Amino acid sequence: MTASPVGREIDRVDGRLKVTGAARYAADHTASNKAYAYVVTSTIARGVIRRMDTTTARNAPGVLDVYSPFNKLGLRAVPDLGDTYAPLEEFQIHYHGQIIAMVVAESFEQARDAAGLITTTYDEQTARTSLADGPREPSVGPTAPEPKRTILAPGVASIDAALAAGDIVVQAGFHQPVHHHVAMEPHAILAEWSENNTKLTIHSGAQLPHAHAMAVAARLGTQPPPAVRVITEYVGGGFGGRTLPWSEAAMTAAAAGRLNRPVKLALTREQVFTIAGHRDQVDQTIKLGASRDGVLTVISHESVAEMPAVGWWSSVPAEGTSAKLYKTPNLHVDQQRVILDMPPTSVMRALSEAPGTFALETAMDELAIAARIDPLELRLRNYATVVPGTDRAWSSKHLHDCYRIGA
Repeated sequence: MTASPVGREIDRVDGRLKVTGAARYAADHTASNKAYAYVVTSTIARGVIRRMDTTTARNAPGVLDVYSPFNKLGLRAVPDLGDTYAPLEEFQIHYHGQIIAMVVAESFEQARDAAGLITTTYDEQTARTSLADGPREPSVGPTAPEPKRTILAPGVASIDAALAAGDIVVQAGFHQPVHHHVAMEPHAILAEWSENNTKLTIHSGAQLPHAHAMAVAARLGTQPPPAVRVITEYVGGGFGGRTLPWSEAAMTAAAAGRLNRPVKLALTREQVFTIAGHRDQVDQTIKLGASRDGVLTVISHESVAEMPAVGWWSSVPAEGTSAKLYKTPNLHVDQQRVILDMPPTSVMRALSEAPGTFALETAMDELAIAARIDPLELRLRNYATVVPGTDRAWSSKHLHDCYRIGA
């Protein structure tokens, strides 16, 4: 039997390439006769484009074309992927930093400089960018299987009644701001068509290359893989931010098809913050009721999370935490989402569980202090062997072993 690598030195086979700069990331790839793209982003968070002057940019040295809602690329929205709009296909501005134009030129510098020559006039509207902004418009998009539910012990009239009957009650509120991935390599793509524009090859940092291929194909309205091939030698940093491609990938591929030559696009660091998604802002309120010896009698977990008007994922922080971690006869979960005029949200390392666990475990620590019980002992006293509100036991669960070994 081969010896386990745990506790042993092992070779990092790509280590030398990475530390010497020889590893090729997405932006390092090249192709003959390639052109360069540069995107222009909105300077308002909500409104409508009324005019866009691209004449000077089109006449700038080296410029091959300028794409915008006035010169569309024919991309499609893909609701199954969370898209509620297609880039450059409409005049509506949904968030600050939305792509509103793309310049393609013979060199990166020419594309960048020409992009700076484009002027845009908007009809600006008041944007909702914070959970405190009104009016609050509930999201009707995809949500958790059970966004709102209450389990009550026999004879208990309500969650409020259960809390009132507790010997110890802890209530805590939490606000999580937006979190960004900030991967080491900004998002980049090199797109090249072959076989009379029937086969597309993409070099891009992709955590799920096959999913990137399917998403780009869907947005282009073309055939799915193998007509679209995604090559990823090195991801360049992911954390969820490269789970699916963002709008710049399909835009670059479409431009390459229009121009019949390879096109490369590398986002700036600033552009990544609005184009490539983020972990959403979320407000949470935790209420715990317990007996004097620290045994939970009620858990209430309510949250309000950001759901951008353009869609994608947002948090349901109670579902994987308060709804499962500890045994309790009374449980209340309410996870709401409200529409904001913000860039798309994204998967990000335990998207819901990270904020949910932080809120719940902080409240549990405060309960331990109020009950004068060791925090670890408090958790062991409330250890759940079945899903709260059911008789379904986990097929295996060793969290109590982790507690003891960690201690």
